[in-house]
Amino acid sequence: MHKFPPSKSKGPRFSIRRIILHALTLALIPEASFGLAQSTPNYDESAIRRYSLPDLLLASNEKPILSSLDWEETARPFQFELLEKFIYGRQLPPVEVSVLGKERRVDKKYGEIPAVRIQATLQMGTTENSPTTNVLLYVPKSKKKVPVFLKLNFLGNQAEVTDEDIEITENWVISKEGNNRATEASRGTKSRRFPVSSMLTRGYGLATAHCGDFFPDHKDGRATSVLGSLGKPTGEHVPDDEPGAIGAWAWGLSRILDWLLTLPEVDPNRVIVLGHSRLGKAALWAGACDQRFAMVISNDSGCGGAALSRRNYGESIEVITKRFPHWFCPRLATFADHERELPCDQHALLAMTAPRPLYVASAQNDRWADPKGEFLAAVAADPVWKLYNLQGLGTQAMPPENTSIGKMIGYHIRNGDHDLLQYDWNQFADFADRKLQKGTLSQPNKYTPLDSKNKQTLSDFHPDQRSLPMNPPEDAIILLGMDSKPKFTAMNGEPINWAEEDGVLTATRSTRHMNHIVSTEIFQDADIHAEFMTSPIAHGNSGLYIHGHYEMQIYDSFGVKKITQQDEGSLYRFTKPFINASRPTGEWQVYDIRFIAPRRHTDGRIRSPGTLKAWLNGKLVQNGVTFTEPRSPYIPYKHGVTSHLKTIEQTLRETGKGPLFLQDHGSPVKFRNIWIQRLN
Repeated sequence: MHKFPPSKSKGPRFSIRRIILHALTLALIPEASFGLAQSTPNYDESAIRRYSLPDLLLASNEKPILSSLDWEETARPFQFELLEKFIYGRQLPPVEVSVLGKERRVDKKYGEIPAVRIQATLQMGTTENSPTTNVLLYVPKSKKKVPVFLKLNFLGNQAEVTDEDIEITENWVISKEGNNRATEASRGTKSRRFPVSSMLTRGYGLATAHCGDFFPDHKDGRATSVLGSLGKPTGEHVPDDEPGAIGAWAWGLSRILDWLLTLPEVDPNRVIVLGHSRLGKAALWAGACDQRFAMVISNDSGCGGAALSRRNYGESIEVITKRFPHWFCPRLATFADHERELPCDQHALLAMTAPRPLYVASAQNDRWADPKGEFLAAVAADPVWKLYNLQGLGTQAMPPENTSIGKMIGYHIRNGDHDLLQYDWNQFADFADRKLQKGTLSQPNKYTPLDSKNKQTLSDFHPDQRSLPMNPPEDAIILLGMDSKPKFTAMNGEPINWAEEDGVLTATRSTRHMNHIVSTEIFQDADIHAEFMTSPIAHGNSGLYIHGHYEMQIYDSFGVKKITQQDEGSLYRFTKPFINASRPTGEWQVYDIRFIAPRRHTDGRIRSPGTLKAWLNGKLVQNGVTFTEPRSPYIPYKHGVTSHLKTIEQTLRETGKGPLFLQDHGSPVKFRNIWIQRLN
């Protein structure tokens, strides 16, 4: 059983009264319109009330947002908090995800494309009654990792494809007949929304799961949803900021992502979340909550999705919260026909994707979803991409039908009705082709400048690695040496069980790759020295987990010509090394790393990024890479968590000081001569 946890984010607290007052000062809607209920939808552009949108580039301290760093540290958390409190409810906590039984793999041809079909039952949580979801994945056979589109479906996996051996879902499904149970007759009925052959032909994988696995889509669905397993209320009395179905569906997409990132076929940097209609709302919220998604796509998501709420056109907050009271947090219903008082609008939701690529798609006849409102929200979100020196939509003119436009924000309005069709998929794949070429992804920290002090600190670091073993400096703190007991504990704080001989530790492998060891010394900024020897077993896979967050990769990469973030010398999930400096298995190697830790606010949020410089076997492999929150789903604090690690992580959050972990990843890697020098 493989387990792999996800990432988590938090936002700041703020004054609700001040935000509502600020929203009121921005609004231009006449007072006389307050009492005009919109029980009948408006489809007349001339009848749209005047409105002004809340300022995206606004934070709780009301200071101007002038850079991407300002956005990430102040405005984004602030806007995210508004979306949580007023629309979607509090972000749900991550859990460990495991595969029940085995992944069921079948080699098949779809058209002329050889592919692998994978079905897996994922358990989300660690107890016997933890909820499960059945995931269906298709990937083209390829020597390279492939990008994957991930979407939820309405009627079960069997409705998405014509394969006759896909299990029919037993969960509640939407049904016009009212029996709400899927039957054999549903098989393949929605295959137009999941074009396996055409996407495989283009080199993309497709993954899907039934939305009812996470929250059955009816007003009483909370009782049988995943929310109860997460300690959330499932009865009639629900706090105003509790999430509903959209929050649960978004959470489910992240749990599927946890699994996808472990598969050898999947490119972890190119998983695209996509959703149609109400599931488009969930896709947008998933992209906001989980920045591991490389690209976010909304198709006809309308009210509560991509369309502006302040435009009284098509579906309204009043209508949507009455018809579907289970979708959003209860507080949203209080803004029915009072949209001008809502402290945020849907352009903020779209802006959460920045600087990643975002695509918004509409349909001409889908007036209920307000295509123009979706387009205008994309226009209003554009300034956030500009903070990253990127063009967002690049225009304020709505395009003609069947014309795709945009730079980092894509948009089209297709002729026809509310649906997800081959034309839409073609535009999404074209956009992904342009924006997600391997190695060209825009990451937030790419634009984060180092201050002059950190630059100087890194530039002064030139260790002499010409002969091994190296002698430690006089002021070094020895973690592992010939004449001292190793200063490491097991993950639970007990003595380590790694083999020790003549000052050399050999990783003791565990079936779940969680037998890391943890230094008893903690530090903030430090020079780190470690000598190691890779093994041919399990690719020599190991690593130095600095603070338990950032992994300098150890891997048998000798002779590899096209290096990636998997190879030795990389800062895992951040950047590949400048050069392949790896030596053959069985030879001693050496890392010297100058590490400057991120700085955090008192509430734990990062206020300035960390950086490092690394030398491997006499070659410079990293120089000035910056990092904020960890990106790997395997960090020790979320993979094999113990009370000892919880204490360590709490200390890290409070003081900025953490330990050095030596990683168990299934290979008997050897270590010797490990020391740190704290930097003043």
